[in-house]
Amino acid sequence: MKKLTFLLALAILGSTIIANAQRAPHVKHDIHHDRQDIHHDKKDINHDKKDIQGDKKDIAGDKTDLRSDRKDAASDRKDLNHDNKDIAKDKKDIATDRKERNQDVKNHDYKDAAAEQKDINADKKDLSADRKDRNADRKDLHQDRKDIHQDKKDLAGDRKDLSKDRKDLGKDKSDLKKDRKDLKDDKQDAATPATSNQ
Repeated sequence: MKKLTFLLALAILGSTIIANAQRAPHVKHDIHHDRQDIHHDKKDINHDKKDIQGDKKDIAGDKTDLRSDRKDAASDRKDLNHDNKDIAKDKKDIATDRKERNQDVKNHDYKDAAAEQKDINADKKDLSADRKDRNADRKDLHQDRKDIHQDKKDLAGDRKDLSKDRKDLGKDKSDLKKDRKDLKDDKQDAATPATSNQ
């Protein structure tokens, strides 16, 4: 009976050792892969955090550019309005000087008519200069509007990138959590001896 019990115990012990020997490399392999996955997840998380910081800086820069371009546009709009007022004033001066010149010619006062013609020529030069200024301010305003449009596009793109990076960060954190759980489970599997039923 003792011999039979001893043989039975020996058979159970042998099958347990064989089962553990078969399982150990597989479990160690799983543990190794889980640790690698955790390492990669931590790297991904750090990379995502850097991306988020970069996106926030880009957004701040875009907002600054947008504010600056809006100020430039407002300034150019004021300049344009001022130029239009100057042009209207020059046209009015020219019309008044022409009336006075024509009246002087009717009265045969050619000396005053010549002086009025000089005023008209000076007003025409002013008008030409004001028109050049206005056209330059129009170009500036048009360019400012283009810049504002581009800044808005950049801002929207950077906000999209930020949102994507935050999603990536959340996914990487959940992957890290899952990999840590897998590692814990694999360590438990390695710690518990295999039974003969397995």
